[in-house]
Amino acid sequence: MSYPVKLALTALGLLVLFVVVIVVFGKLWVQLGFIAAIVVICIPLLIFAWYEDRKARRQREGLEDI
Repeated sequence: MSYPVKLALTALGLLVLFVVVIVVFGKLWVQLGFIAAIVVICIPLLIFAWYEDRKARRQREGLEDI
């Protein structure tokens, strides 16, 4: 698959994802309020960052400090 096709599909996928996020979190914002919406957004991001950090640490495990 060529690069422009991959780029277009990625852009389309991100657009669909953003629309879904706006619809879901828009309703959440109205129902639960600002603080709850921030918590719902930040907790998955923190979990993702922790997971990626653990994965990076496992990859660096055998390397010595320079």
